[in-house]
Amino acid sequence: MLFCYYQETHLEQWINAKYRSSGLLDAEQHDIERIAEAFDIELIYADCPSFSDNEERVIFLNKHTHDVMARVIFFHELCHVLRHAGDQRVMPSLFKDAQEAEADQFVLYAAVPFYMFEKLPIPDQRSEAIPFIAEVFHIPLELAEQRLDQIQRRVLHGSLMAAAQEAERRQKENVVKWSPETQRILSQLEKQLWEKG
Repeated sequence: MLFCYYQETHLEQWINAKYRSSGLLDAEQHDIERIAEAFDIELIYADCPSFSDNEERVIFLNKHTHDVMARVIFFHELCHVLRHAGDQRVMPSLFKDAQEAEADQFVLYAAVPFYMFEKLPIPDQRSEAIPFIAEVFHIPLELAEQRLDQIQRRVLHGSLMAAAQEAERRQKENVVKWSPETQRILSQLEKQLWEKG
């Protein structure tokens, strides 16, 4: 895969900058306790439903949740703590929906940061790549597939855009460039044709 064509979104750039500045540089360092510590967020495992409090900068995870699902929930709640304000129980539904949509996108970028992904020896076969990504980043197969699809779409889009730009550049180069004398004669001929008719 030609990763040079991949374009990060603004949200993805923001997440990656936060991770890198906190010293989270590769998949081995990508555990939720270290991420919570890097962002000065208290992570509490309790016998309650998972939720977060963005004002207190705390994430509660149900201690009975399987590790893989706990990571997905953690990244979702991490978005709320880092990027959102207000109490969803009392906010307008459209505002709440917008926060939830951003948190869902955030999960993809935070769970599988592109700068970590591109360093890995991703198998060429999709049937091998998805379980590989899921294992390395400790996420469900469905999330690994979703992120792989997203990355592949962005790479394809970037390569198509680059090809279109190259074609446009070549087209501009192939435009016939007339000498000044030829341009003078053509202008004179055009003027004579206008006068006659």
